[in-house]
Amino acid sequence: MTGIVQKIRSLQWQHFVFILLIAAVAIGSDGCKTTGKLSKKERKAQIEMAKKQLSEIINGTSTRPLEAQERTVNEIANKHFKDPELDKMIEDARQVLKKAFAERDKLKQEKIDAARAELLDMLLNKDDKSADELESELAKIKAMNLGDKDINDLIAKVEQKIAGMRNKKNVPLKNQLENSFQGIADASKSGNANQVMSLTKGTLQLFSSDDATVLIIISKEGSIVDYDKPTTIKRYLEFVRDQKASRNAVDSYRLDSGGKIKDLDLIKK
Repeated sequence: MTGIVQKIRSLQWQHFVFILLIAAVAIGSDGCKTTGKLSKKERKAQIEMAKKQLSEIINGTSTRPLEAQERTVNEIANKHFKDPELDKMIEDARQVLKKAFAERDKLKQEKIDAARAELLDMLLNKDDKSADELESELAKIKAMNLGDKDINDLIAKVEQKIAGMRNKKNVPLKNQLENSFQGIADASKSGNANQVMSLTKGTLQLFSSDDATVLIIISKEGSIVDYDKPTTIKRYLEFVRDQKASRNAVDSYRLDSGGKIKDLDLIKK
């Protein structure tokens, strides 16, 4: 009886040891996978997948953003498969992406240059476009989302110009003239030739012609008025620009039948 019990215990112990061995093999197998070791079959599958991804990049058939494609190339390279064909494809893909990034940057710069030219034209408004027309053109540029600081600054200036054009209708003509004179003086003083040109053009549009008469009052006592030598509005604006100062205020003006100023009287401040 004792012998039978001992045999049973021996069989149970052997069975327990066998189970431990199986568990150890399984753990060892999982351990190999977690340390990055691949079977030949797994390595081959990953290399084939990497080649497929690189082929799409090299052939230009990938629809993903360039940054995502670049990350894929770097991830493949960092796995160090040491496959000669794959290594060459990695280098080819990097060259393709380098060229693609350069082309994208070139196109973006062309768009920025074109937008800058359009915005500067809008500030000058040589074609005398309305606030609504300028706003429509500006919306197209803003929709491009160029993300360039200079372009954003110009957009802000055009927005200010449009707002000024809309508010200008509510400003008395006397104030419009004096604001324009001071604006030309300030812009000339700061060396902003474009703004001087824009303000000059806008001011001249208030007059019946560039040769509208401008008289500057030297002294005024009751009905006795002493004038300086007559000039024209165009010459007066050039004088303000050259002097970089506006020393006269609007005394009076007369309009023609179209609502334009036909002559203007100024008086020293």
